[in-house]
Amino acid sequence: MLDDTFTYGGWALGLIAVGVWLWLARRAVPSFESFVRGFDDELGLSATPEERAHCARWYQVRQAAMALTAVAALCLSIGFAIPD
Repeated sequence: MLDDTFTYGGWALGLIAVGVWLWLARRAVPSFESFVRGFDDELGLSATPEERAHCARWYQVRQAAMALTAVAALCLSIGFAIPD
């Protein structure tokens, strides 16, 4: 029972993590104008506070996706390690 909870919970979290990663990948493709602007100012020294806050929010979303993936892998490994 406990192994099923970890196994199926890990699969569910893994599917959610895959969805988040796909959503992030879809959002990661920049427009040509933003690509050129980012290339010109690679360090972001001329960024406004709003642009910096926007980048910080996306960093938090990427960190959450990585944490969700790690928790899913941990749950799956525990679920598979517990004998039936």
